[in-house]
This record gives sequence, structure tokens and C-alpha cells, in this order.
Amino acid sequence: MARTRLSPYTLFPICVALVIAAGCTTATSSPAGPAPAPPSQAPPPGQVRVTGAVRNPGLQGLTDLPGETATVSFQTGKGPERHIEQGVRLFAVLERAGLALVAGQKHDELSTGVLVIGADGYRALISYGEMAPGLGERAVLLATAEDGRALARPRLVVPGDVKGSRFVTDVVELRVLRP
Repeated sequence: MARTRLSPYTLFPICVALVIAAGCTTATSSPAGPAPAPPSQAPPPGQVRVTGAVRNPGLQGLTDLPGETATVSFQTGKGPERHIEQGVRLFAVLERAGLALVAGQKHDELSTGVLVIGADGYRALISYGEMAPGLGERAVLLATAEDGRALARPRLVVPGDVKGSRFVTDVVELRVLRP
């Protein structure tokens, strides 16, 4: 019987889902964590709340980080979409928040994920390893403008995704998860 070898990028979402289901993340009221902040408690424009396994939790500004532009195409239930997104790399926001890694543990970042939460409660999981330089190096963005128009709140943009399912609109929180 042939064996299939799965990459860490394939296994990561499965592992994080198991960790969440087991309740091994930060103390929360339910296995999936507390409900996201309602829009009335959302961070001010140009900021996002970073929680979880970081050394500097709290509000992080987006306007003072280097910006970049990406053209993305993806499928939706209504057909294909194409947009020009401008914003900052999610990785840069997390680096500034100070990822809390275990010193001396080989590739500790591969067991870390970011649950991106929208104001409406929509959530998408991103592997830290898929964004990290020297690993996945994917240019995952927190877009602050789309097609030349400023967005009221950031939008998670994952260039290269076939479907726009991980494109979270009105991002209010980045929850860093670790087993």
C-alpha cells in the first residue's frame, strides 16, 4: 500500500482544529473561544486587536507598516472576482506583536496559527508557517484599500487561494493560537 506524505502546511489546519476542539488554547469560555467583539467595540480605523500567544497583545496600528499592493483573482458563488488590494503583510503585524515562541524548540512557528475574526463573527485560519520568510513566504495581506477605495476596516487577503473563502471582511481581531 502506498503511503501519502502530508506537508506541515496541509496538516496545520487539522492540528489547530483539534487543539481548539480540545480546549488547549488560551483560557476561553468555549472550545472555539469567546465570540468576537461586536462592531460597536471594534478597534478604531487603521488598527486591529491582536490577542493570544504574543508578547505585546492589544491594538496594533496598520498605517505605520510598509505597504504593498497585490492583484488577486478568486472564485465566488457569484462567479470570478479580481481586485487590486493595498495593505500590509499580516506577518509584519504579528512580528511587531511579538510571537511567543518556545526558545530552543525546532520550528516552533509551525505549530502556530492565526484565527482572523471579522466583525460579523466570520473566521478563517492562517498558518504562521505559510507566511513566514524562509518557509511558505506567502504575502498574506490585511488590505486597507481595495480597487483604490479605502476600507472602513481591514480585509484579510490570501493571494493564490482559488476561492475567496479565507478573505475575511471587516477584520477586528487576530487571535494567535498555539497548542
